[in-house]
Order: sequence, then structure tokens, then C-alpha cells
Amino acid sequence: MAKGRSDRLRSTFNVAGKGLEIGPSHSPLMPKAAGFDVEILDYLDAEGLREKYARAGLDVSAVEEVDFIGDGRSMTEVIGTHARYDWIVASHVIEHVPDLVSFLTDCEALLKPGGSLVLAVPDKRCCFDILRPISTVGQVLQAHVDGRKRPSPGIVFDDVAYARKRDGHIGWSLADRGELKEVRPAKDAWTLFEQARRSDAYIDMHCWVFVPSSFRLIVDALATFGLIGLRELSFQVNDGEFFVVLSTSAPLTTLDIGALALAAVAEEREALVLAETESLRRDLEATRAELSAALQRQATEAQRIADITASTSWRLTAPLRAAKNLVAKTFH
Repeated sequence: MAKGRSDRLRSTFNVAGKGLEIGPSHSPLMPKAAGFDVEILDYLDAEGLREKYARAGLDVSAVEEVDFIGDGRSMTEVIGTHARYDWIVASHVIEHVPDLVSFLTDCEALLKPGGSLVLAVPDKRCCFDILRPISTVGQVLQAHVDGRKRPSPGIVFDDVAYARKRDGHIGWSLADRGELKEVRPAKDAWTLFEQARRSDAYIDMHCWVFVPSSFRLIVDALATFGLIGLRELSFQVNDGEFFVVLSTSAPLTTLDIGALALAAVAEEREALVLAETESLRRDLEATRAELSAALQRQATEAQRIADITASTSWRLTAPLRAAKNLVAKTFH
């Protein structure tokens, strides 16, 4: 029997010991109810999460009590200790954090020696980020130098302006070929940009955009430059996302940055080629439909003319038409 998503993710690390799940919202991957020794850090308490997701029409029966509520401080400050956990799980969280380096160093500080940080990360090729350029190492470094605490106005603009849905969905399979349509009108991107520029209010957006190789490149670069002690222990590409396990106990191997960069470009280009191919296919279908309609109109008109010329009235009025033609020739 095929494993479900939760089982596949849990199979990537040792689930024994004490853990932390960051941002499980309404769907924890490591639920207390299943017997895991886990604490939860989220941006709302359990009651707030239930209210929010119930309004969105989602099942909130799996929401569990939140142990720590993020308030803008570092996770180590919120939790108030170091080296507390054997593992940390964060599903579709890292792309939201304004300062990726600080997030990773916080997780490293919270882990016991040799502990595992387990990440589920969306693949831009299979979600509303499909048209956004992939994030670079330089951008990650700049956000850290800036001490970024919230998404920049530019990121807010890009998240809205580039967002696309496929067949009405904001996430899909890599094999899907449905039409891409905008999620929100472009004017919304400008409105939110101005809001982010004029206010300190936190506007939650995807701060980072990845394909598998671009994420591996960023982590390897940060480890190589000594910004983080975490290194890649395992990497698993799935349809629509990828699972990554990072640990300070991972082997000291250096990935080929050039090869990863080329692979990242190829993966990103794949998404655009698929989108362009789908657009060409739709244009071809539209042209075929127009041609078919034109041929049908032509056939209908030909039949109408044939019906007229075959009619009794047409035959009876033939002498009158001949006389009219003769008069026209005589006086012209």
C-alpha cells in the first residue's frame, strides 16, 4: 500500500524523542493525539486557529493545543531554552520566513546535538509561484544582513502579481497541463505594495521561491560560508514538494555549486517551457476551432445556395434573370 504524505515525511527521520512542530495550523504532521512527544509553535493559539480555519471552511478537528505562540521574537526567545528537541518539523513554513538564515540558526540552537530539522518545501513548478523567479543565495544573505522581520514591499508585490492558478487550483501535480490564470488582479499587487510600504503590519507572503536544486544550493552555500552548522542529511523530491532533513551530524560533503546552479536553472526553465507549451496547445486548439467553424459556415452557405438553385421558384424565374442580364449588357 502506498504511503500517505505524513508517513513519507516521517520515514525520513527518527521520530523517537522530543520534537517541535512549527506552524502545523489545522493539520499537524506529528500530532500529540498520535502519541508523538511534541510541542507546537504557531502564530495563534488553538482557539484562534480553529476560528480562522473554520471560517475558511476547513476541518479543524485536528487542531491541537499550541505550546508557544510566535510574537516576532526569535524562536529561542519565545521557547526560552536551547538544545531542547531531538527533531523539528516544519511543513511549508520556511518559504514564509523573512530571514531564512535566522530561522535555520534558531532551529539549530533548539536542536540537541545531532538532532534533525525536517522540512517540507513547496516546489514552485507546482504551485502559484510558478512564474516567480527562484530565490538566490545573495537575496538570502541580504535579508539576513538587513535583519528582515517581515516581507518587504517588493516581495508582497511579487507574491500577488505573479501568482497563478491552474484549473482553479493554487497547487497541482508536475504532470498537470491546465491553463494558468491570475489569482488576483494586478491592481491588488500595487495596493498591497503601498500598504506594506506605509505600514509596519505583517503581511504574510512567500518570501522565498524554490525548485529542488535551488534550495540545495542555498543550504550548501550557507553551510560552506559558516553561516549555519546544519547540512543536508537527506533529500527527497515528491510531486509538488520536496522533503529535506538537515542536521549538524550530516557528513561534511561539499556539493558542486556550479552543477546545482545549472540544475536549478533547468528545473525552473522546465516550468516555463511547460507553461509555454500549454499556451501554444490552447492557441492551436482555438485556431482549429475557428477553422472548423469557418468551414461549417462555408458548407452551410453552399447548401443554402444549392437549395435555392434547386428550388421551383428559381427555375421559374430563370427567363427573368436572363432578360435582366441581357438588358445590363446592352446598356453598359
